[in-house]
This record gives sequence, structure tokens and C-alpha cells, in this order.
Amino acid sequence: MTTNNKNTLNVHTASSIASGTLSLTADVIVIGSGAGGAINAYELAKQGKKVIVLEAGPYVPSSEFKEMMAVAMGKLYEEEGGQSNTHGDITVLQGKCVGGSTVVNAALCFRTPDYYLKKWQKDFGLTNLTLETMVPYFEKVEKNLHITPNAAHETSAGAAYIAKGLNKLDINIGNARRNIKDCALTGFCFSGCKTDRKQSMLVTYLPWACNHGAQIYADTRVTKINTENGSVTGVEAEVVDPNTKAKKTHLNVTAPVVVLAAGPIQSPIILQQSGICNSSGQVGKNFACHPSLSVTAMFNTPINDSHGATHSLYVDEHTLPEDGGYLLLNAIQEPVEASFQAEPGTGK
Repeated sequence: MTTNNKNTLNVHTASSIASGTLSLTADVIVIGSGAGGAINAYELAKQGKKVIVLEAGPYVPSSEFKEMMAVAMGKLYEEEGGQSNTHGDITVLQGKCVGGSTVVNAALCFRTPDYYLKKWQKDFGLTNLTLETMVPYFEKVEKNLHITPNAAHETSAGAAYIAKGLNKLDINIGNARRNIKDCALTGFCFSGCKTDRKQSMLVTYLPWACNHGAQIYADTRVTKINTENGSVTGVEAEVVDPNTKAKKTHLNVTAPVVVLAAGPIQSPIILQQSGICNSSGQVGKNFACHPSLSVTAMFNTPINDSHGATHSLYVDEHTLPEDGGYLLLNAIQEPVEASFQAEPGTGK
């Protein structure tokens, strides 16, 4: 049992799991401990289900965050922050740790636009995803994670400059909403919030799930979802030593329910490895993401844009596909990250 400030996490790591083969039973297996996995784990554990969460990444308590992007990339990100598409022209940043990407994201929270809810209903028959149905869930999570608009004092220096330009052009400005409590404005969102002010899964839903008996197995990568006669029976996984990268334990978990919440990249891989759920032939295809392009500028006077809310403002007048399909955001970055995004590499 390990503690994380005020919250208690029941986490098993490679160092605490015996070598060889380990067999477990549960009512529900949750694959992935990020936003989707953690909320499922809590809601199911709260109903009295025996829940086991399997996370491929390590458990890093916030007390160990170094507030250095170079360190965080190697410890908290999938492929040390180098995960990309086949062509290498899009880098896909994804958290790989207990808490998933919520530990290293910018804390920006948007509701799913009604445009896409209607599109999913029309194109894919997801008729239960109406705005009326979803609003209570949006409101519940927003309350639990303290998702609120930025206060005026949280606006970064760079955002203030951008706001002047947008006002001059008479462009409507949106106020960013973030899952933050009393933001310290240090600018270290992408390397983990050391003070637990960012309400990530690491300090909210996962401890809440553990308070209802859920267990988390870190350093544990699922290799196969087992099925029998069309029904899930459990999973097989490997416990990997995070230091040596060597397999330490073969883990077999039996359960009648499996929640696959490993994200849009890892989830299809697990389904393909398991040889299931692909009657359409579409598993692993149709990946969509929001590639980000940076626009930087030089000013005559110094602007300290390394502190403040990671995102303070946005412009969403052109987000729909027929209107251009983009969202304009300000963003603060600590020097290391800003450097490797603006400068692709100089010299050997």
C-alpha cells in the first residue's frame, strides 16, 4: 500500500510483484488507468465490484516529479515522448504511467461538441449519445474534477498579448476551462503537477476507486484478452521491470468483464493481438487526432510566457470541418519543450 499525499493508492509495482506466474480473479478488469479507465474503475468499485486496474506504465507519485520536461519525457511518456505516426511527421504525446495522459496533459477540458454527438448518432447509430443524455455526465465529472474557467490572474503574459490582437480584430475570445484547484501557475503541467493542484486521475478517481477496494498493477502490459464462446474470460499480461525492461512475471487475471481503456493507439493493438472484435476489419484503422502547429513570434520587450495557465484563451469560431476545422489556443511552454518544437535540431 502506498500513499500519495492525502489520497491512498493500492498500487502493486514490478518491485513488489513476485517473479514467475501470478493468477488473480476479479469482477472487472480495467486496462489502462487514464481518464477512461480510472473513472470506470471508481464507478464500478463504488458498486461493490472487485476491480483490478492494469497499467503498462510505472507508478510515479507526484512527490517524485522533477519539474523538468527532459526527465518527465523519459519517465512518464509513451516511448519517452518520441511516439509518432509511420511517416514521422506527427508526434503523438501520450502518458504512460499510473494516471495516464491526465498526469502530463495541459488540464484543458472541453465538452464533446454537439456537432459530433449528432454525427456519431447519424453515421454510427449511437443514438444514446444525445446532448440531453450526456449533459448530466459532463456536469458530474466537471464537478468532481473542479473543471472551472480560468481566473483573470491565471492568464499568462503571452495570452494577454494575444488577447490584445484578438480584441483589435474583433474576434470572440473563449476562456479556457481546466481541471485545476488553486493553480500555482508554475507552468509545469507537461512534466507532472508536483503540488497535486491539477486534478489528474492520479490524485482523484484512482484513489477514490482504491478507497472502494480497487487494486492497481503498474508496470503491467496486457498482451491478450482471453475469450471463450464469444464471451470474455479475462486477460494475460506481462509485468516488466521498468529499469531492465525484462519480463519478470506472467500475470493471468480471470474476470467476466473487461474494460478496454488503453487509448486509441494501444487499444486496437491489444484487440489485434487477441484476435477479437474485428468483424468489420476496421480495428487499427481510421485513427484521428488533433495535430498542433505552433506559431511563435519575437517581441521588442521581454515576455515571460513560461508561467501562468498552460492555456488561458481559445478561439473556436472555425472548429467545424466546413468552417476550417481548427481551434486556436495560446500555450505556455517551458524552455526545453519550446526549443525542441521550434528547432528540429542543429548540428550533430
